[in-house]
Amino acid sequence: MNNLAKPLILCIDDYPDNLRLIERFLTDSYNVITADNGLKGLELAATEKPDLILLDIMMPEMDGYEVCSRLQKNNETAYIPVIFLTALGEEQGKGKAFSVGAVDYLVKPVRKDLLMEKVSKHLQTNSRWKEIQEDVKSWYERIQPADFIKFKESLFEQLNLDPEKKFKFANTPPSMIYSISSDIGTNESKTAKHIAEFLKLPYVPHINPEDVQLGVLPTTFCKSNHILPLKDKSGKKAFVVINPFDWELLDTMMKFSGLDKASNLIITEPENIEMIFKHEGSERVEAAPIAPDKPKIESLSKLTEAEIRERPVVHIANNVIATAVKERASDIHIEPKENNFLVRFRIDGDLRDIFTLEKNTGIKLTSRYKALGGLDIAEKRKPQDGVFAAVIDERTFNLRLSTTSTPNGESMVMRLLEPDVKPKELTELGMMDKQTNTLIKAANRKAGLILIVGGTGSGKTTTIYSLLSKIDSQTRSLMSVEDPVEYRIPFANQQQVNVKAGVTFESLLKASVRQDPDMLYMGEVRDGYSAKMAIDFASTGHLTITTLHTSNATTAIFRLERLGIERGTMADVILAIVAQRLLKKLCYNCKEIVPISQEEMEMLSPYTDDIPSRVAHPVGCTECNDTGYYGREGIYEIIEFNPAISEMVRMGAPVSEIRSFVQERGDYLISNHALEKIKFFIFNPKDIYENVLLEEIDFKKAKPVETVTEAALADEAKEEGASLLVVEDDEDNKKLIERFLENQGYRIITAEDGVDALLHLGKEQFDLILSDVDMPNLDGFKLLEMVSQKGIKTPVIFLTSRTSPEDEEKGFKLGAMDYIRKPIQKEILLLRVKRILDGARKQGSRDG
Repeated sequence: MNNLAKPLILCIDDYPDNLRLIERFLTDSYNVITADNGLKGLELAATEKPDLILLDIMMPEMDGYEVCSRLQKNNETAYIPVIFLTALGEEQGKGKAFSVGAVDYLVKPVRKDLLMEKVSKHLQTNSRWKEIQEDVKSWYERIQPADFIKFKESLFEQLNLDPEKKFKFANTPPSMIYSISSDIGTNESKTAKHIAEFLKLPYVPHINPEDVQLGVLPTTFCKSNHILPLKDKSGKKAFVVINPFDWELLDTMMKFSGLDKASNLIITEPENIEMIFKHEGSERVEAAPIAPDKPKIESLSKLTEAEIRERPVVHIANNVIATAVKERASDIHIEPKENNFLVRFRIDGDLRDIFTLEKNTGIKLTSRYKALGGLDIAEKRKPQDGVFAAVIDERTFNLRLSTTSTPNGESMVMRLLEPDVKPKELTELGMMDKQTNTLIKAANRKAGLILIVGGTGSGKTTTIYSLLSKIDSQTRSLMSVEDPVEYRIPFANQQQVNVKAGVTFESLLKASVRQDPDMLYMGEVRDGYSAKMAIDFASTGHLTITTLHTSNATTAIFRLERLGIERGTMADVILAIVAQRLLKKLCYNCKEIVPISQEEMEMLSPYTDDIPSRVAHPVGCTECNDTGYYGREGIYEIIEFNPAISEMVRMGAPVSEIRSFVQERGDYLISNHALEKIKFFIFNPKDIYENVLLEEIDFKKAKPVETVTEAALADEAKEEGASLLVVEDDEDNKKLIERFLENQGYRIITAEDGVDALLHLGKEQFDLILSDVDMPNLDGFKLLEMVSQKGIKTPVIFLTSRTSPEDEEKGFKLGAMDYIRKPIQKEILLLRVKRILDGARKQGSRDG
């Protein structure tokens, strides 16, 4: 073969033996030139214009990644295919290789057959890319096609632009559609979604780096035209583009990369494609370990030798965090499965699948985050906790890590906290003006206790920070004890628990009391000790604000009582109790407002006489990722302790009586607030019914068990027998139990599940509850918890097929009187029912 006709291959490697070996492999078929360092390799590439470059990664002074990046920046060398030669594992190379411009990689030691195969393949790539380089004009010089004009008309119509703006932007070319987004009242993400809807093409809000295909198109071409070749969900070739209105560009892609029809196109916004090209060392995402008590953020520019070997994983790790921020995620879940890893984000309270990663990549990703969080990478069996900081688009986030062991490997959850975010107004969180004024008035008192209550993830901390922003912390000293510090409070002395350093919650509380601040924010009442400290501090002339896990404001009283706080003390100290929940809001862009249905009327009628004529339903659009929901908003009840409420608490009034009094004096309970927001089309009736109303049953008609005497029970038994509620979802079991008990003269009412049982308990009193454990909607354990929270003292017997001693122990800890295993034996059932009823009568007699 004539040497002049042979393709020219440049091999860059700092190890002479590697150069000699590759040169020997290739010389018979190709012309080969070599360089033993990156700088010399760049010079040869610029002067000799090789057809292909083989490039080592691990080289001194200038590594392969930097050499490849510099090749991309030079127009003369940007279209030369580069194959990486690396001692790193194959799974480590892909994401980083594409981000800096390589088309492929070979793992050392290099085998001749694989080398020849790759060289042959990418010499053909070189031929295609040369044609692309000659064929493609700049995208920005194209003439707009007719379809783009129609799209603009549609977009302007949807955005309700005034005639002046329509005229101003009428001649906007395709290349400028994203740059005018803010001027026409939208953003890049919404513009991309509009394009996808108009052309009936799929839209993706994020791109998995592992799906990107190497060597299909030159990296320089992809960067300049915002194109990414990848595999779609079905495994077929597809292209992600930001603007598909340039048909000349699509023709080029079809000609050189195998694009065969429009269905292969996927739409996204420019930021998502740019993120793929942001490799390690960029300023988009920086992360470093931080000490919990000193959150200092450092750059990733100084890497250890071990970190250098993980650079491709750094790229994916940064991408995951940046995507989570973009998607408004509160948590990142990295879950090992049998054959892969699943990355899920919690968005608006729900988990959504985002990325699927190969097993090895998932393990390395978890290790990367553990290293940043200061955890022991080698320890994979014991749970660990850590923290690190990340800078995403100039916004600082603290990421709280938690790991645990599963049968498929180590699982990780990361909570994203933005400490420097500006607090929202209380009305922005969802409070009514009257509620806001009540709470701020209580917070401006000099002494007393304010309790914010609700379940995990109900937004208690956010409410407290918004409240604290309304308090004068310059003339009054504010100290906090938190685990962790989630937001920065101006002028406050914030303290964070650090168990590893020996700084416990209890020690910080003691230190805070000695400091004698005017106000104390205590992150949570977690036990009897913290409850007593909060009460003591509030009763000695200080304002105390803290949180507690309960379902509503009045049940907080019973929770404190169980923690050892006397009711008289509560009545003297508590200023206000705020209960809250967070619910998903209907998407503002697609919610459908329709006449209320008969089913919805029946659903709401037990709770209000003011039933709205029209309600809103979820639909789904690209704005909300077809969920029908976008964002969350709180519903609240605030009980201000005036003399009347304080006296009811002091005298031991039942929860139903307190709640009835509060409602009658005009305060909004959680159920009232939720019903009000149905009228404003913020929430869907079904969501309110399932998440609020079923747990806020009116117990006005329920007679407190403590007031029932033995004589009354005897008279009732003579007339109709003791009243029993049987909660069982299995029809055969339910009929069998019902027959056993009715034959003994008991009055039996049946319920399908825990939810149905709560409805019956809201209407009448029962002497005994017999409940299955495993039931849909609301199981027996949760039913007993809610019954206890609502102050109902009716005894409960569990009937279950569960055989685990742990389950039986859990039932008794929750307060069950007995635990009977299935299949039910008639004699045992009747004896135990009689024993418990007799015990209740004797107790009633003593109380009477």
